[in-house]
Amino acid sequence: MKFRIGVDIGGTFTDCVVVDESGHRTISKALTTHGALADGVLASIDANAGQRGLALDELLSATDALVHGNTVATNAILTRTGTRTGVITTKGHEDALIIGKVYAKRAGLPEREIVHLTRLKKPDPIVPRALIKGVSERIDAHGDVIASLDEEGVERAARELLASGVQALAVTFLWSFINPIHERRTKEILADIAPGIYTSFSHELSPLLGEYERSVTTMLNSYVGPTVSGYLDVLQARLRQKGLRNPVLIMQASGGLTTIEDAKRRPIFTLDSGPTGGILGCAYLADLYGEENIVCTDVGGTSFDVGLILNRQIPLDPEPVVGQYVMRIPKLAVQSIGAGGGSIGWLDEGGLLRVGPQSAGSKPGPACYGRGGLLPTVTDADLVLGYLDPNSPFGGGMRLDRELALQALQRLGSFMGLDAEEVAIGMFRIINAHMADLIRKCTIERGHDPRDCVLFAYGGAGPTHAVFYGRDTGVKKLQIPADSTVFSAEGMLTCDLIHTAEASRRHLSPFRPADLDQMESQFAALEKLVLDQYRDEGADAAEVRLTRSLGMRYRLQVHTIEIETGEDELTPQAHHAVLDRFAKRYARIYGEGALMADGRVESELQRVTGRLPIEKFEFRAEALTSPNASGALSGDRQVYFEPAGYITTPIYSGEQLRPGNVVAGPAVVQRMGDAIVVPPGFIAEMDRYRTISLKARETEHLARRAPTESVSA
Repeated sequence: MKFRIGVDIGGTFTDCVVVDESGHRTISKALTTHGALADGVLASIDANAGQRGLALDELLSATDALVHGNTVATNAILTRTGTRTGVITTKGHEDALIIGKVYAKRAGLPEREIVHLTRLKKPDPIVPRALIKGVSERIDAHGDVIASLDEEGVERAARELLASGVQALAVTFLWSFINPIHERRTKEILADIAPGIYTSFSHELSPLLGEYERSVTTMLNSYVGPTVSGYLDVLQARLRQKGLRNPVLIMQASGGLTTIEDAKRRPIFTLDSGPTGGILGCAYLADLYGEENIVCTDVGGTSFDVGLILNRQIPLDPEPVVGQYVMRIPKLAVQSIGAGGGSIGWLDEGGLLRVGPQSAGSKPGPACYGRGGLLPTVTDADLVLGYLDPNSPFGGGMRLDRELALQALQRLGSFMGLDAEEVAIGMFRIINAHMADLIRKCTIERGHDPRDCVLFAYGGAGPTHAVFYGRDTGVKKLQIPADSTVFSAEGMLTCDLIHTAEASRRHLSPFRPADLDQMESQFAALEKLVLDQYRDEGADAAEVRLTRSLGMRYRLQVHTIEIETGEDELTPQAHHAVLDRFAKRYARIYGEGALMADGRVESELQRVTGRLPIEKFEFRAEALTSPNASGALSGDRQVYFEPAGYITTPIYSGEQLRPGNVVAGPAVVQRMGDAIVVPPGFIAEMDRYRTISLKARETEHLARRAPTESVSA
């Protein structure tokens, strides 16, 4: 028996899914061990092996591939725990990273913080000014060398930085993405004088227009490089020691897998790899259901992540933000806020109740974990309101302590004159409102109607809150996938091995034959880079599928959209089709009124994406049975539903539900690691893929008011 394993590290739990040759899946969770992440990874795999009656080494030795998403790079940036890094740049541009851009104060911040813009400040410098050295060199916008590289200056700057204790270097010269000759020579110099130091070069990481964004990308890559590389080396060594013989593949922010060696060279490309896996899993399910527009929502222990699939396409974020730093890397568009099961309830200066973005994480975790946590969290509120079961094993096999949750909530309530249940109700309302606001920001504020979208909810806390934030946003249908508690790890098993290469060249429509020839020549060079990388990794380049795309925008506008092109579409006769597709997609995203019908279009990016198909698992369809779900009924308990208050509510075992079963609210469907809350007036139905649909009785959209009486299945 052969296996494939997906592992995703979250802020609270590390999730694992194992799929065998027959398509049978087993899932497991273990607490994330932040001081030694590999421990949590191995614990989650070991727990899964135990379910199959195997020892850890037996499972790993029979594994064809292990796919892994992690938060190491993201956490290092957000917590400022990366490596001491030095920067070498063009003389006269040493302050570019410190000055930033006009949006540096507000980049990536939630609306409630941006309101007070005058009080905001730029991000704390990850690299202090003293560790940024300038050297004489200059290449112009056409790639011509205006001033030769001062090689002695490079060596002097490097030795000064090494003497200052830096363990990583980032090199970013002006216009290096047009002509990288000076960065390449600097790479040779650094290899001679500092062969063991971690280095990043802007022409290799982000050969794109935008001095600040390109420099940030390069700086952050070096900042997280030794940390990520060290973790991946430890993980791979321990997996090998336990019997894994086949490759470990790493999830990328761009929506594909890569090798460990590539991830060590470009760790910045692993940002948000967990949420990316979830979005790809949603895309897989959307194809099965024939749906085109999806809102992907992942509620984990520390964050709430939202991604979109529009017309079966996943938008890329041209300038992703992390820690208020704006980068230029290919990354699926994901918006995140600090709203998850571990989000902490607190009082602001005015005595108002707030929830998040601070999280209790896995250590000490929510108070109900019994691991020393004293502050009330969303998980504590969910437990007190009856949505979670204190008598059943939670994720990682632990049991939740309702009395500890009550004590934590009561301590906070004592400052407001509220009892524990009232605090729990307030926290529940607030966190649902935060989630609904982010969905509206990602849809309505960008011209998309959520009533045209299906909402997928997953993550450990997603099924508990989904019907509430889904109802507030008015989506047409709400779906909770099977294994939603580990769905991001599962989505990673639907991916291919992907490598990309990019270049920035500006061309203004109408494109002349010389422009089209230059584009064709650049695409050919990028394709060679991608295929060479696959060959270096031992892959058969003949199996790689290449796609070309252009990053396009209206002249003098800021919104860039990536449009795929066929190999024969950049001819004088056919290139107009690409411009037409750009206009239509621009209208879909930003609205018909945003079109500049007579405006000239500027192409500023060329990208080649190589996709090497690898064996994937498939969701197996099961035969539908009757609607009667009584066989899954396991008992009842008091659960809070507004406006009635606490109601005696049937509890169903998700593992015992069968495709075709219908559960009428009020009800809770309990599964390993999550709980699906079905309010009065709603019904839950399991389909042939074991996905559970939630819908209000006799309504078309969840936003419409549902009747309050219960219905029978």
